[in-house]
Amino acid sequence: MDLSSLPGLGPKRLEKLNKSGLSTIADLLYNIPRTYLDQTKVSKIAELHDGDRAVVIGIITRAGIVKGRMSRFMAVLTDGTAEISLLFFRGTRFIANRVKPGTRWLVSGTVGSYRGLQLVHPDMQPFDEGEAFNGQILPVYPISEVCREAKMEQRFFRNLYKTIFNFPGLTLPNACPRELTDYLHFAPVMDNLRTLHMPKDFDSIYKAKRELKILELLPFCLRMVKRRENQKIRGHERQIDLGNVMAAKARLPFQLTAGQDAALNTIIDGLNGKKQFHALLQGDVGCGKTVVAMLAIMAVCGAGEQCALMVPTDILARQHFKSLKPFFDAAGIRVHLLVGATPAAEKKVILGELQMGLCNVVIGTHALFSKDVFFAKLGLVIIDEQHRFGVSQREALLAKGDYPDMLVMSATPIPRSLAMTLYGDLKVISIKEKPAGRKPIKTRLVNAAKRESMKQFICKEAAGGNLCYWIASRVNADGSDNADESSARSVDDIVNEMRSFIAAFGHTDANIAKLKVAGVHGQMDDTQRDEIIKRFAAGEIQILVATTVIEVGVNVPAANLMVIDQPDRFGLAQLHQLRGRVGRGNQEAWCFLMTPEGEAAETSMERLSQFAATEDGFEIAELDLKTRGAGNLEGNEQSGAWVFRWFDWIHDQELISQTLERAEHILKDGSAFNETAKEKIQTWYNEKPSANEDGVH
Repeated sequence: MDLSSLPGLGPKRLEKLNKSGLSTIADLLYNIPRTYLDQTKVSKIAELHDGDRAVVIGIITRAGIVKGRMSRFMAVLTDGTAEISLLFFRGTRFIANRVKPGTRWLVSGTVGSYRGLQLVHPDMQPFDEGEAFNGQILPVYPISEVCREAKMEQRFFRNLYKTIFNFPGLTLPNACPRELTDYLHFAPVMDNLRTLHMPKDFDSIYKAKRELKILELLPFCLRMVKRRENQKIRGHERQIDLGNVMAAKARLPFQLTAGQDAALNTIIDGLNGKKQFHALLQGDVGCGKTVVAMLAIMAVCGAGEQCALMVPTDILARQHFKSLKPFFDAAGIRVHLLVGATPAAEKKVILGELQMGLCNVVIGTHALFSKDVFFAKLGLVIIDEQHRFGVSQREALLAKGDYPDMLVMSATPIPRSLAMTLYGDLKVISIKEKPAGRKPIKTRLVNAAKRESMKQFICKEAAGGNLCYWIASRVNADGSDNADESSARSVDDIVNEMRSFIAAFGHTDANIAKLKVAGVHGQMDDTQRDEIIKRFAAGEIQILVATTVIEVGVNVPAANLMVIDQPDRFGLAQLHQLRGRVGRGNQEAWCFLMTPEGEAAETSMERLSQFAATEDGFEIAELDLKTRGAGNLEGNEQSGAWVFRWFDWIHDQELISQTLERAEHILKDGSAFNETAKEKIQTWYNEKPSANEDGVH
């Protein structure tokens, strides 16, 4: 059934619904009410208090539009016990034509108090003299501004759903099969949606919502449980060479922390097992995950197998290759670097050695999962900064071996609720300590009015040899970015701003006059960007203005200062990743957050203050989940795998373990379903759409 077949929906309204993301009957059905008005009992105005949710019936005694800076419609309603003001700031002319003195109304909303009790934008229904009160529960829908423009308000949607549910043979595409809802003792999906749109009581509303949330989470849990079961029948036994690992540990110029040692032991145990080992190694920026990964590689190579370490950027691949190669060389392990820029002749040699088993370890980028890359015996795949890779890319690399083991690494700790579901088939290993000698990074919020003082401080520090990052949220100054970002300073803006400042104040200090400022961002040529970062690391550039392109894989121990412009534009986890670029040596490091102005300041100050108060990445991940939602954990807006229509990662956490348990029962209880039902259920949970499928892989 098409939307255009519904009465009351002409071309203009259909266009507005489309703009609001409501283009099909299914979209409308899934657009469940955001809350409900309880009109089952009437209150007396004299008994109301500020904050009460109330339903009152009374007569309008005064009404009219009040002119001023913000025109508003105001009416006074009395029920014989007291009076209450009704206020409307939108649609004032429409309201004024309906709400006249002497008319009787049923009014509901939340009571406020300003020079007496008032209801702002209450729900109003005409109530004739002598009409019996028929209490009901009214759904309240989320309504976009474009829908309001076409006069599609609450009453319109309530009537629309009554029409939809009267259509015979109403069905939903991709709904949970009836055989599965019956097995779970749930109502069919359509029945639950009918309950939410046409409610009879609050108990049934609660039950319907709960069942829909579980059914939304269930496909992810079913896929995760199935992957976990598959790992038990895959993989192979190997003889780990612990001598290789112990010798490499002895060559390290430092001792592993207790957290690194515990993580390494867990990984070695997993690699020694008979079943396929998939693990997530998570830990704060700078906790030493890379050295643990290197020692795991030593163990697998000692057993005669090959390893691949995949990273998201060329600069990070080169950095890992440079720092790890001496240890591999000392152990007699042959290692190569394979990136997009690898010359053709050199690449041909590397590919040949990998295929013949002459190369033990390859470190690279997306080039590793190219079709022309073959391994003689790939035993372990390690993926650094795992969220930067798509599921197909990870699968392409894993497919190059006979069910190799996999270790994915993340400097953005995963909140427990996500770890149980989307990452539930991975052994979660955490490192919570930082290497000895690392000092805490001090984070301070700086008022926008002190920008000039901030620039002066940064220049003085840079002139003394303390390198600085200045982070921007936009790339260009030419207005080519989104219009809503036009107020944000770009990389170009800040580079020019700092150069002008240095030119103006350089005559008072010769060292400041010598300062060099450069900018980098993701739209630059890789070679040009890498060259600027190399010059910054060498101290030839003292102030590096950058976007989040430096969030991963830039290691400059001499950089101990960071300024972040418009920090409200970033997720807390992403701010934490950025902050982790400083304090990588043994010097004290500082991170300054230039606080936003106006409305942005009001909405983000609490969040930024919480961030400034802690360096604990695990705490920050939970805060980010609470304040921005699961789709923003990596700092970028995402949809699909982590973002649900009804299930909420914070408020519905108690449903996770219950849904996991249900998923295990469904997959084990094969006798409960015939072959046709099994096929329908498997198709449903395998085809459930999501942005990055089922999380990690």
